[in-house]
Amino acid sequence: MNILARSLCIALVGVLAASCGGDGSTTAVPSRPSDSAVQVVAFGCSRVEVHGAGLMVADGRVATVAHVVAGADRIEVRGIHGTAQATIVYFDPVLDVAVLEVDPRLATPIPISTAKRGDTGTVVVYRDDTPVELPAEVQRLVDIRTADIYGMGKHIRPGYELTVDIQPGDSGSVVVVDGKAVAILWATSRQAEARSWAMRASLVADHLSAATAVEHGHCA
Repeated sequence: MNILARSLCIALVGVLAASCGGDGSTTAVPSRPSDSAVQVVAFGCSRVEVHGAGLMVADGRVATVAHVVAGADRIEVRGIHGTAQATIVYFDPVLDVAVLEVDPRLATPIPISTAKRGDTGTVVVYRDDTPVELPAEVQRLVDIRTADIYGMGKHIRPGYELTVDIQPGDSGSVVVVDGKAVAILWATSRQAEARSWAMRASLVADHLSAATAVEHGHCA
């Protein structure tokens, strides 16, 4: 594992799920990022649930990180309208991104875009099971050299260096700039305060139409 990889802290945490409600597909433009944010709950890799976060980036499609859902027997997604089962339709352990198919009624979709240095936006994290919006700023675009989610090999992940104060459990949260999803949070630095790393949300843009369950590796 290289020096950069050792400086990163993978973010995982546990959280409780709720029941689903509401009728009809969500089509309204979200008034705030928390309307589109979800919690991702994975079962089967430990005695306690593995939790991360994600964002609805198309009707019934949630972008998140691969290491949260890797090897899971069952996945639930919790949105503003409740909780539903999810299916993994795209899984990349090298880039550490995944796409989940879920009930589109859970959250309001936000489209995917890109960001540039100096852009400021918002990321939704969860504190005591409640969505909280934090400010985030893009410091620079980076190609991060690191291992895959299992600590193997040396790979390049196109991403961003961000200024945002995240905690364990925030992995998979998505940064929104000007109403567009731009970055999927992957890890926080152990060497600098409020420095985080994220993959570019555009990495999943070509996989949002996938509708077939795929293999999703073993537990990370």
